[in-house]
Amino acid sequence: MTDYLITNNAAILGGTEDASVPGSFNPLYADHALRFDEASAASLSLPAINDLWIRADCYYDDFDLTSSGDGYFWAVAVPNIDLTMMDYANGIISLDYANSSFTSPLQTGPPVSGIPDAQLFTLDVHIETGVAVNGDTDDFRVSFYVDLSLIGQILSKNNNLNGAPPVRFDFGGVEFLDGNQRFFLSNVLVSDQDTRGRRFRILRPTGAGALATVEGGYSELGDGDSATFAYARAVGDAVTSTLTPGASPPGTIGKIILASYARNAVEVPNPATVVNRLRIAGTDYDATGLSPASGSIEALSSEWALNPATGLPWTWADLATLEIGFMGDT
Repeated sequence: MTDYLITNNAAILGGTEDASVPGSFNPLYADHALRFDEASAASLSLPAINDLWIRADCYYDDFDLTSSGDGYFWAVAVPNIDLTMMDYANGIISLDYANSSFTSPLQTGPPVSGIPDAQLFTLDVHIETGVAVNGDTDDFRVSFYVDLSLIGQILSKNNNLNGAPPVRFDFGGVEFLDGNQRFFLSNVLVSDQDTRGRRFRILRPTGAGALATVEGGYSELGDGDSATFAYARAVGDAVTSTLTPGASPPGTIGKIILASYARNAVEVPNPATVVNRLRIAGTDYDATGLSPASGSIEALSSEWALNPATGLPWTWADLATLEIGFMGDT
């Protein structure tokens, strides 16, 4: 199983961090939501795989289904094709799709209900393309779940697909937002495994750790602002930060994922590799080094299923003494 993205970060998704609207995020798992205002949208770039899951906690102020507004949201795109989208028109939501040789969703699909107003809900989306769907490279299936219930599914064929994987998912569109004012996202996950029922808490750096040889530290790494950052000038430069876990959420910890949001500051960086690091009781535990592909910010993630210091499953108490960070390497 690979989790390609786990984030609640405006630097990755856009929007504005906002903790002021009651109910727009689950405080057991997040300390803010990302607010998207009128004339803005949240778009995810997706890994190039043919069987993909997306989950997010969502809150929409008002769909205003009694009005005559229109627009789209929850759109799936593959290269050169907008494959499916939820279409809101004249007070009705339908799941539309691009069949035959069309490159946009011109085929009206079934009506959709079950998306709540002014109430937090969990959205899970399953996107499948290619031969594995129904035996043909042009096949695709897209399924939408709200709070674990299937609310809409399209199984169809598009002659332009040619087995291509999904490349983009949009949570909103400008026309839709014009009639709905704003929406909120939190705790977004992109994975190659079923996301239904999965929960996670995102913890940011909150204090200085033992290592501090890079430029910048926990304040730059933990503020969620893409304009502030920490960087290594030489191989071996490292930084670690402490966490503030807070109250334990329900359930047990399945794994710890450390994500460094990184980019290349110059064309030929040196050091060029980010080594995600855990530090426990004075000992460093390093993941395999990862390199940003370009000057655009991307998530470089490493996983620890067990506490490397004990070899045992993680407990919430472990996090109180855990330091997280990175090292620059060749």
